[in-house]
Amino acid sequence: MSTKLKWINDQLSQFELLLMPYLNQHDISRSHVQNYVKSGWLEVVANGVYKKPSQNISWSSALSALQYQHGSSLHLSGLSSLAYQGLSHYLTMGNETVQLNSIKAIRSPKWLFSQHWQIEYKCSKVLDELHENDLIELTVNNQTIKSSVIELAVLEVLEKVTDESSFIFASELFQGLTSLRPRKLQSLLERSSSVKVKRLFLFLAHYNQHPWLKRLDESKLDLGSGNRQVVKGGYVDRQYKITVPLKFKDMELENG
Repeated sequence: MSTKLKWINDQLSQFELLLMPYLNQHDISRSHVQNYVKSGWLEVVANGVYKKPSQNISWSSALSALQYQHGSSLHLSGLSSLAYQGLSHYLTMGNETVQLNSIKAIRSPKWLFSQHWQIEYKCSKVLDELHENDLIELTVNNQTIKSSVIELAVLEVLEKVTDESSFIFASELFQGLTSLRPRKLQSLLERSSSVKVKRLFLFLAHYNQHPWLKRLDESKLDLGSGNRQVVKGGYVDRQYKITVPLKFKDMELENG
């Protein structure tokens, strides 16, 4: 077995997919790869994407390859991140929509969406810049992927609240968020440019009165000015100036 082919086999023990630019970086040309395909050592998934013959691949194979071989800013986000960290049961096996975010608009590879995976991609406006400790490495389907930490994933869920049903869903999710890290929350909220997300987070935090709320310094957060519409036909909360479903109006009365 040649040195190049041995290296490919070693890589395929770590990654289930290999991308052509990554192979080029390691002095493996397209002609080499074409020969390996003809010889049955590799199988084409899509143009410039290869796997072991008969190897079953998953969305996590694709995400891992894009993150670690291509340097993609895509990461597992929102409910998907919470689910794979054991904090949500809203994804069902075999019928899941995987949520991916990037803080900047990118051209997602067509092959990522041409497979049988159900993937939802969003260019997130929660943060303008990701710090290294905003992401965590998870093992999903034997593949290492980068995912939002729990606190960032919660903010990503709130970014998608656009109507009463998603608002109530977020509120129910908040009920179980009893152990968020206040120092991490403070950092994320101070760095976030999304006024809507910050106001909604604080509203739901007060609504659920979790202990970590007392350790947040709201005076350091830029909450903007004026009202923000979160749900249509809702009630404007006087404290955070967002429209909330009428069923949440009692909160303001309790807070005086």
